Amino acid sequence: MSAMSSSSGLLRRSSLRLQAARVPRSSTSASALGGRRYVHEEFMVDPRDKNLLPIKTNLRGSALLNNPRLNKGAGFTREERQVFNLEGFLPYDVHSLEKQARRAWNQLLKQPSVILKHAFLASLRDQNQVLFYKLMQDHLKELLGVLYTPGAAEAVANYSNLFRRPIGCFISFPNQDGMKSQLEGHLMDVNRTADYTYDQEKMKDAIDLVVVTDSEAILGIGDQGVGGITISTSKSALYTLGAGINPNRILPVVLDCGTDNHALFSDPLYMGWKRTRLRGRNYDQFVDRFIKSCRELFPNAIIHFEDFGMANAHRFMEKYKDIPMFNDDIQGTGAVALAALLAAIRLSGSKLSDQRIVIYGAGSAGMGIADQIKDGLMILDGLDKNEAARRFWCVDRNGLLVESMGNALRHAQMAYARPDEEVKDWKRQNEDQNAIRLLDVIREVKPTVLIGTSTHSRAFNEELIKEMAKHVDRPIIFPMSNPTALCEVDPQDAMDWTEGKALVATGSPFYPVNLGNGKTYQVAQTNNALIYPALGLGAILARARTISPSMLMAGVHALSSLSPALDNPEASLLPDLADVRDVSVVVAAAVVRQAVADGNAQDDTTVAVVKGEKGQNLEDYIRSRMWDAVYRPLELVD
Repeated sequence: MSAMSSSSGLLRRSSLRLQAARVPRSSTSASALGGRRYVHEEFMVDPRDKNLLPIKTNLRGSALLNNPRLNKGAGFTREERQVFNLEGFLPYDVHSLEKQARRAWNQLLKQPSVILKHAFLASLRDQNQVLFYKLMQDHLKELLGVLYTPGAAEAVANYSNLFRRPIGCFISFPNQDGMKSQLEGHLMDVNRTADYTYDQEKMKDAIDLVVVTDSEAILGIGDQGVGGITISTSKSALYTLGAGINPNRILPVVLDCGTDNHALFSDPLYMGWKRTRLRGRNYDQFVDRFIKSCRELFPNAIIHFEDFGMANAHRFMEKYKDIPMFNDDIQGTGAVALAALLAAIRLSGSKLSDQRIVIYGAGSAGMGIADQIKDGLMILDGLDKNEAARRFWCVDRNGLLVESMGNALRHAQMAYARPDEEVKDWKRQNEDQNAIRLLDVIREVKPTVLIGTSTHSRAFNEELIKEMAKHVDRPIIFPMSNPTALCEVDPQDAMDWTEGKALVATGSPFYPVNLGNGKTYQVAQTNNALIYPALGLGAILARARTISPSMLMAGVHALSSLSPALDNPEASLLPDLADVRDVSVVVAAAVVRQAVADGNAQDDTTVAVVKGEKGQNLEDYIRSRMWDAVYRPLELVD
């Protein structure tokens, strides 16, 4: 039997199983996560059968084994081993993906530290992409802290010393004249991979998402130079794990603008541009050149900004608001916090506009949360911008933000600064102090909501929590700082000090709280992964012109509606992270519907599905477009 005839047999068997799932369609949309061939053949595929269609490749032998996108390791079938000249390259026994994942899990458990576990996962990703995602999905809650925060922080800081193999795109300021060709090289690399999901005649549709960082504000450890590429790659992986965005259609990028981290300068192994960090006009032009190049080469791609410094992050959100862009540090953190808050408010029987909100920690995360809740007050409760801003009292290391701070206030803080006249007669803990401290604010404002993004460990002490609880029946307390050691209050203490009345969500994972009498309270983790992957998925499927506030709010509402606490008051305010793929379908559907309602969606097929014109409901359509960590059949082509 020839290689081609055997391969054709594999294709025929898969095609027969697919025929019953196909539904005629008339649109020829090119937007894709994992179904481009379905588009070109003008069929829609049942999500249960989407992985039966073979991947076409011309690779054989060691070349196939060394391609992480197609490599199955011991998972290649007998037929595939014969067709692709793999006999002699692999041990005899064929192992299922499940068996391979068990082996990988056992290997990972033997790694003695978080950084070695992170390195193991990176190595696995570089060898076998499907197996990496299968392992991560099977153990997402255990491994999220290894792949991303807090485990990624050490990997970022030690990037140059741990370097083995480059992943992603490195754009350095000294080489900016070649920026477009560098990005185009990655586009060509994607299209050279023989896979039905890529159309050689429409290369500009090969990238759905660009995740970019300039590494200035990495995970609480600050400026990390070129090592920030690890954040971009980890965040990209979470888009796949959370919402099934095809990992081969995501481009992680680091903009190497130099670094002000002197420890990197002194390291002879540092691999980035050894110069103080670029600022001012040159920096802005560099970033703008990157954005324009992306828009030209990948006009339909979402651009995700990650770990930019606070001032730049807010500037770029405003500057690039008319393209499909997203900043997770600001919008993602704010969105998941608002979803938890809306669920808590339902339980407390009040309205969003009734809340008095104190935020401790007025950095990018705190201001992002304030901005998102402010948008909620405007969109959901009809308040104007000034009325909404008056619901907030924001405290940083210099005390309550007040207007007299003037130039000391960052742009993102100005809207929330309180009038000096309002606070001039407030009592201080210490009459000699000028600043108004957190406890002073709690006593005067009597907040209903207390949010911490300060990284000030145990700042919400017993006196403060009990003072808050004097004035509200169900205090809403969100200590959101990461990692656990920097959390503002232990949820167990918060519940004890409020006699079990508090509604709590945290940024770090915590064990359930013991309420006594055999009862426990499940603490919600406000993990951004519950919303930003789904937001990206919805925007990609809709091919949205922008990611509008209304689309983001639709996603927030959908996530809030899935709160387990709405059925069981002792349950978590947010869904379990282990259910993130199912959650993402619901959230993405809400985002898509809002994009269509706003006239913001450009994908004809998706619009038709939303309008009920394709014989398939939106949720099933979304599932059919999600990439799965499974071994699909291969077809050999010349």
